[in-house]
Amino acid sequence: MLDKKNESFKLGASYTIGSHILPGEPIALIGKEVARKISLNITSCDQIIDGVKDGTFDLGLIETPIFDNGLIYKEWMEDELVVCSKMPIPPKITQKEIETYRLIARKEDSLTRLVITKFLKELNLSYKSFHSISEIDNATAAIQSIKWSKPNPTNPTVAIVSQLAIEDELKNNLLYIARLEKLPMIRKFYLIYNPKHQDAQSIERILSILKKLNKNTPRHSPLLAS
Repeated sequence: MLDKKNESFKLGASYTIGSHILPGEPIALIGKEVARKISLNITSCDQIIDGVKDGTFDLGLIETPIFDNGLIYKEWMEDELVVCSKMPIPPKITQKEIETYRLIARKEDSLTRLVITKFLKELNLSYKSFHSISEIDNATAAIQSIKWSKPNPTNPTVAIVSQLAIEDELKNNLLYIARLEKLPMIRKFYLIYNPKHQDAQSIERILSILKKLNKNTPRHSPLLAS
């Protein structure tokens, strides 16, 4: 059902995926597969799910799984949330160190914040473990805030973001990352579609494209192997 040549293919993507992972070749490859112009809408995961359900989006790419029985979910990429800073910080952060950091947090009602909260809870931590200085509503804003922050060796300013979203910055030593001690924050990215609107065979071809992207995604930071 991806043959509506005179219409654009409406793709909904979360902020991290739409702003940092899809731009460039991935969008071009998907457009070639569906033989249609791609219309990319970057928005929240819950709005993407609603849009896929009602036909606003032909396909959704989300980083936070909100499962709906009427939709089909396919895992396509693994991502790691890391602590990033403008200046070098210890590769493993202890609870004592966390308490000295200045955190650029995600907004309280955001799905990403809920995901991070669940990870922190495993170590009996919470957002209150950090000294929070602001709240940001998406990954791009958080990354830019870190880039513009003033280096502070005593109380570094940090944000918890997708490592995939800062690959270029890590490669060029513009940002640095660390991980919470004993807590790898691994999550999955999902492709979602409505079987009433799209055929499974065509979606599987798009999924294959996205999985190749996953396989070929560079890993610039040596910390990833630790």
